[in-house]
Amino acid sequence: MKFAVIGKYVYYDQFKIYTGSSKDDPGFGKRRRTAHAGQLTFRAGVFEGFEAFVTATAFDKELERKNAKGLTDESDVQGLGDIQVMGRWQALSQKKGDPLSLALGLGLEIPTADSDNRNTFGTQPYMGPFLQLSTGSWNPKASLSASRVFGRSRLDGQLMCTLNTEGEHDLEKGDMFQYDLGYGFALSKCLTAGLAMNGVHQEKNTQQMAPGVTRKDPNSGCDMIFLGPELSLRVEPLNMVLGLAAPITVYADMDGTQPVEDYRVVAKLAMQF
Repeated sequence: MKFAVIGKYVYYDQFKIYTGSSKDDPGFGKRRRTAHAGQLTFRAGVFEGFEAFVTATAFDKELERKNAKGLTDESDVQGLGDIQVMGRWQALSQKKGDPLSLALGLGLEIPTADSDNRNTFGTQPYMGPFLQLSTGSWNPKASLSASRVFGRSRLDGQLMCTLNTEGEHDLEKGDMFQYDLGYGFALSKCLTAGLAMNGVHQEKNTQQMAPGVTRKDPNSGCDMIFLGPELSLRVEPLNMVLGLAAPITVYADMDGTQPVEDYRVVAKLAMQF
């Protein structure tokens, strides 16, 4: 039975405005969203071929908005997000002679965080999915991941689907489908460099657009693709791995008019014991 603790920090700044796949300059009504996320995952090998994960995430989210008169409103939300639990079964393993490693996962987002943050600006009584720490819903997840090591190279791929359900205050995130593909090359025994492509498709959100008026948000939902370099350093004496990535947005097709991030920064530390 093995254990691991994985810490991750993510930062992104959404300041470019897109309508569909075209950059826009809407003037007044401009929005800027920034987020810091610190994530801690505890992983345990329950029995051979099966491991369980529990993940907690702390957020610091900010939204800046301007109305037609040029007045600026800022919202800042901080706190713990929903707890996530997940189990993963190793169906194939290269270490056992299979041509590749293949794993299947099932999980659930548990509504443990606050979902009652109210708007101080505009007609929506409650903050939308970006700012809320939780939607107050139980959201199942399923994943399929595969990897293959050949020589000093490694290929990784993952598909993940999140089915978001209705939560508090008529708030429901759009269902999300994520896909990732990465290549890594071992520069030395301890240092690996790589390139990763990450994609996401998300359906429109449903929320209260005004008191007593609930419908799909016309300015939500997207298709996005990120591409970025990755570095990974293994510290053998401490059973530790340090990772750094900087994905850049290479394609964005937004439903409606929305702010889009230009890049994000991801740092990771993992320890086994």
